[in-house]
Amino acid sequence: MIATLMGKVERVSGESCIVEVNGVGYLVYMSLPSLEIVSREIDMVKIYTHFQMREDGVTLFGFLSPEEQTVFQKIISVSGVGPKTGLAILGRFSADELRAAIQREDHHVLTSVSGVGLKTAQRLVLELKGKLGSITLNGENVKVNLVNSSSSDAIDALIALGYPNKEAQQAVESIIALDQKLTTPELVRKALQHLGRR
Repeated sequence: MIATLMGKVERVSGESCIVEVNGVGYLVYMSLPSLEIVSREIDMVKIYTHFQMREDGVTLFGFLSPEEQTVFQKIISVSGVGPKTGLAILGRFSADELRAAIQREDHHVLTSVSGVGLKTAQRLVLELKGKLGSITLNGENVKVNLVNSSSSDAIDALIALGYPNKEAQQAVESIIALDQKLTTPELVRKALQHLGRR
């Protein structure tokens, strides 16, 4: 069983990448935000993997952190939820956002993911509630304000400006954690300042 890969990313496609390890190229499926990150890496990357063997072949799914890997494995443990849907969920939500949606039983937010209908969203809530750990941000317990049109609009604006989805989400989340009353323009301005300091 392959648990991790350490190598160079040779090629990135729409939903996967090839990681070369000691002359062997491994095809690894990842979420879109993770693919955006590894596509910019010129040095070695470490990818945590989920190895799936089925009658029609063997597939590797990759993650940039053990937490992301664990959340994915919890997601696909839900009846009727396959790996590609699991990656789509990870591409749409951070771990904290997913925990918040599950905790709040927010089926509407979960169905915003392609491939997740109402029945699947209900199963996700039923089977994962209380199983994804505590909601944390930078090591501290926080209240995550997920359903916020201003934050969603701000993330969309940052993506339109060329920032990767995951970076845009993280920047907006960090600003909202300090002040949840900001308007969309204020969020975008502060998020740009945050991103510029990195």
